[in-house]
Amino acid sequence: MKEKAAEKIVEEEHKQYHRRLIYVFIMIIIVLFGGAIFYHYVEGWRYLDAIYFSSYTITTVGYGDFTPKTDLGKIFTIFYIFTGVAIALYGLSLMASHFVEQREEFWIEKLGNIRLGYHIELCVD
Repeated sequence: MKEKAAEKIVEEEHKQYHRRLIYVFIMIIIVLFGGAIFYHYVEGWRYLDAIYFSSYTITTVGYGDFTPKTDLGKIFTIFYIFTGVAIALYGLSLMASHFVEQREEFWIEKLGNIRLGYHIELCVD
């Protein structure tokens, strides 16, 4: 009975992880295309150039071949960097924590199956 309850809890945690991962992915897409639309209209860039700039800004690559020229574009970029990088880093940390948890479960299972080749006797006087 306890094993089924534990399995159900693990399954629910796994579902929650997938939901959070999907939400983060959707947020990254919204931020990416939201920034691209902003740069298209405010800076007058083509959509491909705007998406290109938005993607390398969010990933902190920053080639520098495109830079905002308007004051509004520069102010938006300041907030865009902090927002986009925060969301991207949260997504990466979410994935990393999942892989660490999987690895921990693997090693706990492996170590639980190890039997030591000797017997310890307690000497009580």
